[in-house]
Amino acid sequence: MSNPKITYVPLAGNPVQTLTFTRPPRFVAAYNRVATRHDNLSTAGVKETVVERVDNFFELTLEYVGISSDLTAWAAFMEEALQGVQFDYFPDASLPDYATCTLDDTDWKAEYKSPAQYTFKVLFRAVVA
Repeated sequence: MSNPKITYVPLAGNPVQTLTFTRPPRFVAAYNRVATRHDNLSTAGVKETVVERVDNFFELTLEYVGISSDLTAWAAFMEEALQGVQFDYFPDASLPDYATCTLDDTDWKAEYKSPAQYTFKVLFRAVVA
């Protein structure tokens, strides 16, 4: 299994950019789905549920991102993603399967982990087709 990758087109309209993960993310859930729904329980005890949608999320923890070109590539991607740019997330860069996503977070902080290493979490929301 290969590390993930992200492809995106910057707002400036430059060619497609590829962010290849140097190290795999940690603690990735197999499924992360959140329903937007409304439940009503009648006085007779009958439950009615109205589902608006079910969103699919990818929550990634990047524990060791190097200060060199790795962190620079992430900073360039996050500059675009924080502005709402859609991107394609490939959980395995060697396979053709991907999900078109947006960044659900509204902030990004690469925190110190160890000398020349940083850590952060990201939350991607799959775009509903």
